[in-house]
Amino acid sequence: MGYSWYTAIGVWIAVWAALILVSLHSWALGVMAIGLVAAHLAEWILKGIQNTRQRVNIKDVSSKAVFVTGCDTGFGLELAKTLADIGFKVYAGCLDPDSKGPTSLKLRSSRVVALKCDVTKEDQVLQAYKLVEEDLEVDENLWAVVNNAGIAAFTEIEWCSLATFRKQLEVNALGPVLVTKTFLPLLRQAGGGRVIIVASLAGRYTFPGFSAYSMSKHAAVSFADGLRLEMKKWNISVHTVEPTLYKTSITNVENLQKSLEHGWDESPVEVRCSYGSEYLEDFKVTVNSHMSRAKPEEKIKEVIADMVDAVAGVEPQPQYVPSVQTQIRCRLLSTLPLDIRDNFLLKGQPSTPPAFIAARKRSLADPRKKSRMNRHFSVPDYEKNQVTPPPASARANTTRFPF
Repeated sequence: MGYSWYTAIGVWIAVWAALILVSLHSWALGVMAIGLVAAHLAEWILKGIQNTRQRVNIKDVSSKAVFVTGCDTGFGLELAKTLADIGFKVYAGCLDPDSKGPTSLKLRSSRVVALKCDVTKEDQVLQAYKLVEEDLEVDENLWAVVNNAGIAAFTEIEWCSLATFRKQLEVNALGPVLVTKTFLPLLRQAGGGRVIIVASLAGRYTFPGFSAYSMSKHAAVSFADGLRLEMKKWNISVHTVEPTLYKTSITNVENLQKSLEHGWDESPVEVRCSYGSEYLEDFKVTVNSHMSRAKPEEKIKEVIADMVDAVAGVEPQPQYVPSVQTQIRCRLLSTLPLDIRDNFLLKGQPSTPPAFIAARKRSLADPRKKSRMNRHFSVPDYEKNQVTPPPASARANTTRFPF
């Protein structure tokens, strides 16, 4: 059973007051409470130090190569540019190596090799592996694999086709699995290296309307957590970069709207009638509102800085959440009780009620359709009850009022 904000705050204050009273009479409880607070404060201080101090990259990167997926646009394209500028040899996996982004990479540096690599196709991933293996010089080795390729869908579950769910999982979750497993032998031969998985805050929290995408990113985060433990014996470290929304091709409103409308048109008639066109239009407005709050392109450097540190940093972190503001919001969400967190996340839902609910409310509000108390008289129904009526003479002699 859910509870309101006021109930939650009231219970919190009551528990807080009770603990204060008990701690006045219990030295051990007071020490334990102070210790817990100190642990949280220490964690935040350490994070603050990590965010402010200058990051140091490893040396002699000219003999190290990095394979990056999803380099057509966005994070992957910017990361490939930055790594090449630092001195890494970059193998840029692209859907179309001859498109604008990869072409600019090849013109920018001779240290960039653009490869065709759709992470959902095993033959293309294997072909990319063979090309990297053959292209590496004797004194070069594969240092890192960056799983960056990703897609998004913003739609409610009932309008989201199974094909859309499957595509999200194939690209965002199974893609990193396929690429990582394929390239692990090269990392192992080099005596160790790094695997970076670009996930999302949606891989920690599920936002309404973003369920398919969140499912896939939760799977990617879980894969990274398991891989990090299993790869320690091979001296291969695993890192996740979990950004919030930024203005990239993945948050392009036109593409999201097309996907949304396609899912709506393909959904059953009963679903469309239950939600109604007004709810759909309000949902589109909600999508636009969410995307308008995405961080601008100039802020992408926050994500790239974390990705570079994961690849080249002397002391890389297992998890990166770009920007202090996002880190604070992430921590606050994780500490909230589930019901309060749900109420917070539901603030992003359309304000227009679905057609079915609106119609039911109108029906209940119409006084002509309210239930009335009708007076009924019991009249014998001989046909229905199949009872033989008494003879007329008997009915005539019967006293109507026996008293």
